[in-house]
Amino acid sequence: MAYKRRRLHAGSSSVTPPSSRPQGFSRMGSVPRSNPHSSPALPRLLQQKRISLLRTPARDSSGFSSQSRPYDPIQVEETESEIQQREDADSLNEIIMAIDMKGGTIGCAYYVAREEKLYLMQDIKFGGLEIVDTLKLHAQPTTIVISTRSEERFEEHLSKDARGIDRGGEASDDLGSYVLDIRPTADFKYEAAKDKLVNMHLSADDAPDIIFKVPGDGLSVEDDVAGRQGRLLRLAGWIDLDSWLTVGCAGAVLGHISRRKNIEYLPNDRAALVAFQIRTIEMFTLADQLFINSDTLASLQIMQSENHPNSLMQGSNSSGAKESLSVYGLFCHLARTPQGKQKLRQIFLRPSTDLMLIRERLHTISIFLRPENSPSLDNLHGYLKNIKDIRSVVIHLQKGISNTAKASTIYRGVWASLRNFAHYTLRILEAIRELSDSRSLRIVDQLSTDIQALTLQNIGHRIVEVVDFQRSAEQHRTAAVLQGVDAELDGFKQIYDGLDSLLTQAARELTNELPEWAAQYVENCIFFPQLGFLTVVPLDPNTGKGMYEGEGTDDNVWDNMFTSNDMGYYKNRRMKELDEYFGDLYGMICDREIEIIHGLAVHVLEHEKALIQASNLLGDLDSLVALALGARKYSLTPPRMTTANGRCWQRRGGRPLGAKLSDYIKYTEEHRGSKYVDYDWAELSGKSIYLKQNALIVYMAHIGSFVPAARATIGLTDKILTRIATRESVSRNQGAFMIDLQQIALSITLATHRSLVIVDEFGKGTNAHDGAGLSCGVLEYYLSLGEHRPKVLAATHFHEIFENGFLEERPELTFGHMEVRVDSEAEAVEEQITYLYNFVLGRSNSSFGTCCALMNGIDPAIVERADELILLAARGEDLMVACAKLPDEEARDLEDAEQIGRQFLEQEVPHSDSKDASNFNVRSALQNILTISSV
Repeated sequence: MAYKRRRLHAGSSSVTPPSSRPQGFSRMGSVPRSNPHSSPALPRLLQQKRISLLRTPARDSSGFSSQSRPYDPIQVEETESEIQQREDADSLNEIIMAIDMKGGTIGCAYYVAREEKLYLMQDIKFGGLEIVDTLKLHAQPTTIVISTRSEERFEEHLSKDARGIDRGGEASDDLGSYVLDIRPTADFKYEAAKDKLVNMHLSADDAPDIIFKVPGDGLSVEDDVAGRQGRLLRLAGWIDLDSWLTVGCAGAVLGHISRRKNIEYLPNDRAALVAFQIRTIEMFTLADQLFINSDTLASLQIMQSENHPNSLMQGSNSSGAKESLSVYGLFCHLARTPQGKQKLRQIFLRPSTDLMLIRERLHTISIFLRPENSPSLDNLHGYLKNIKDIRSVVIHLQKGISNTAKASTIYRGVWASLRNFAHYTLRILEAIRELSDSRSLRIVDQLSTDIQALTLQNIGHRIVEVVDFQRSAEQHRTAAVLQGVDAELDGFKQIYDGLDSLLTQAARELTNELPEWAAQYVENCIFFPQLGFLTVVPLDPNTGKGMYEGEGTDDNVWDNMFTSNDMGYYKNRRMKELDEYFGDLYGMICDREIEIIHGLAVHVLEHEKALIQASNLLGDLDSLVALALGARKYSLTPPRMTTANGRCWQRRGGRPLGAKLSDYIKYTEEHRGSKYVDYDWAELSGKSIYLKQNALIVYMAHIGSFVPAARATIGLTDKILTRIATRESVSRNQGAFMIDLQQIALSITLATHRSLVIVDEFGKGTNAHDGAGLSCGVLEYYLSLGEHRPKVLAATHFHEIFENGFLEERPELTFGHMEVRVDSEAEAVEEQITYLYNFVLGRSNSSFGTCCALMNGIDPAIVERADELILLAARGEDLMVACAKLPDEEARDLEDAEQIGRQFLEQEVPHSDSKDASNFNVRSALQNILTISSV
């Protein structure tokens, strides 16, 4: 059979082989010597191949097991940095948000690249900047688009936390680092935005094509089946078209995506077709979410990032930050999949007020933590480690890229990822069936119903039956095809593997045709991809030409193709005959393997929706498993959530911020029903931790997590407002006290009867009397709200508020403090006070601030003077008069100085020209002046 010669494109050109394998690239044969490699490896292929539309016939499969090729997944885990780099390269972490604010009305739309969804919000009337902060926390955008005609205060507010060239890494850790893009007002026009939405072709739109036309739509139906009015009706069923600002924001988001595509991708680049796809449009609302702001996140340390120690992770494509010591940081490492970490982050950023959702999560964690389910839970955790975000794998398949990591290894490519995904997903399904009482769980029902096990089994079997992972790894190939998959390919490979003997025979026959004196100069015959069969002849060192170039033969031209290593490579008549007969074997093998692999890719992409759906569900499962493992690791207990407006818990332990802090505070506190609690504290007694612990218990309960309490009954809370941390920055034109006042003002404005307000030492940073008055006024205001007052936990050091009766006890007000043991007879300062970290009811008499100062190395003289002033203030004396009164010793020194001065002025000193000048004794005069007489 004659084979027609075929050439590959330039991307498949030959590559110089490693020196250790001189014949791994070409095939060679010779007369005097034999080839040491009977079947050399194929040359290394290019790492990225484009997808072909060719398909191979479907092959029946019943599972992963195969008698000829058993399935044996190899675990090659990506590092965090590799996952981050891969996802940044694919723009999977991009979240583009547009916000518009006009006359107190706020519109917002944002696009999530990982989910390929466009979210729109119903316009919010009478909204303020606090709603803008909530939207930023909700979406965590990487880019925010606003209009050039936005209000100045709105633009300044967003600019504070924006990432800029001149600000470096100073962007807010809590609101996230984002780029602020200010666009012309035309980008936010309602009609233009509506046209963009109407003309979108959503890839997930499975609605039937209904022809709905009006006279203005024209007559052609070839390109537009539904018509503009039909698409408009369908769009109105998805979103609220009466939200004018939000629709305009959606148009701004679509315009930003279009510009990004034009900038980042060349024309006719197939990668642009799969970048920034929009599959679905959804409406979102903030109605079922617990309200939090950036101050709450920072004060409670829900999320807290720090600069990455690796300078390579601080480039322009990444935020350069990693999670620091925070509540989320304690759980995020327990999630094993990228989509699971993303889902867990959303859970922590979006505490819910949906009682059904909270109870479902708590019930799921309780089932996972049953003793009989412990082995299955550990198995689930181990299996999830091998699950990748299949969305990024699908994107690479659509682009035609076989490797998703920088390292060119088959075990980190898309085929290994798909194989492991199919295998471990089926094992996860088996593991959840082994859970006790798992049928009562919603996530288990979703996994069993929505994951198409047979489809995954078929995909995994097809990959195992086609891709030769071992050979690909040995030869550093993107994907080699197994033997027996395609008869034509096997024939090509069989001929290619037999080239050694063929080349040796061709070299012998060639020498027989040549003159006897020329036969000695023919070294061997070789095969080069793209160049074909060649004859190797040594070069003459004097002339640089071959020792033999076809002299003495008729009609046999020897063309010098190239020279290398004192050898010339020639194309002659016999080599051309071999080229015509066999063709470019290596090129044909590559072409056929690419066609087979691309056919496999097309088959996999037919089930793209099922794969992505399974990946998302596994992310949800991973986030719940992480919450369960965190509850087991930190000994958390399930709270009881209720619609009643109150809270009751009994706690033992400390903040859930690491094992080292878990034994820091030892107390047992049971609090029932009171709407207002005020504490006066001793320094270093643990008041801030106590206040944060209260808020953290409520916060963690509303994300559906177990809490650090022995028992807890918590009513639904709509807001958590704090005045704990003062976050100062050079970018904020405000002082510390001004920031504190803004936090208090926001809590007064937004708090409802279902809100929790935490106030820690409000009033510091200004005059003591002003601070005490403001603190007392705020507390009285909350108490005056009656049934509408929020639940307030406040701490203060202004004891005069209580001692002077400015804040009297009443049924809705409870006092408490942290117990301190005082030993006045102890000699060492550090032994005089012992902090018991035990909460007790009642007021404290002192803050023990001076003792705290001594313990921290303040000079004893300073502390002694401070104690004197504290005693004077306690007696009600005027500190100005007391400080102006001199001590007796200093008064006597001043009197003596005055007497010396008077005696000096009274002393008669004669002029130098006077007769008495010679008799004047200076020494005795000075002695008389300095002599102090007693009165």
